[in-house]
Amino acid sequence: MTIDSQQSGTLAILGQGVFATAELQGEIVYALGNAGPGRFIATADSSLPFNEQSDCPIREWLAGSPDPNPKLFWWGWGDSDGPANWNYPGDSSGIHLPPQYVGNPAQLAADYDIVMYLEGSGQFDGGDQPTDQEMQTLLEFVTVHGGGAYISSEFAGYLKPADYASVNRVLMPLGVEALEVNLNWGDVNGQIEFTCFPAPVG
Repeated sequence: MTIDSQQSGTLAILGQGVFATAELQGEIVYALGNAGPGRFIATADSSLPFNEQSDCPIREWLAGSPDPNPKLFWWGWGDSDGPANWNYPGDSSGIHLPPQYVGNPAQLAADYDIVMYLEGSGQFDGGDQPTDQEMQTLLEFVTVHGGGAYISSEFAGYLKPADYASVNRVLMPLGVEALEVNLNWGDVNGQIEFTCFPAPVG
């Protein structure tokens, strides 16, 4: 697997569920892991989601389904957040989960295979963050209902301490911590070498 990053924070690995990581400039910026019946990808750079180049079925593995086009829902970013050219097909709702899913991870899992959370910067969004109940819903989507989550942090400066605390509400229970670091700007390559996980059985 190869991924390209432009500017990134870093990740600390806390739990045994992480089975593969990628390092950029000697720092971990990407992790694959299992949590209960579900799966997750954590990244410290929002330019990485779904840009992996791999012979392994990344999307299918994350979704727990052989379908190469899993149903995706993404949230967390405000209008001023994220790279302008990010355009992965799926439904989105801005900073907050739609009310019908808050506290109802079973319905979220019934409607979507992958839920992506992208931590936005409260400095641009008036300090607005998802509630603890929204983050708990995402966590249970993975750990109870077997969903796949793709969770993105970012580099220090863009994200403030409160933003790291926000994204770590879901990352740390999964065994990963987003750290307040800013790696040097510039295109860099990360290589992950591991035994390819089997394609999901459907």
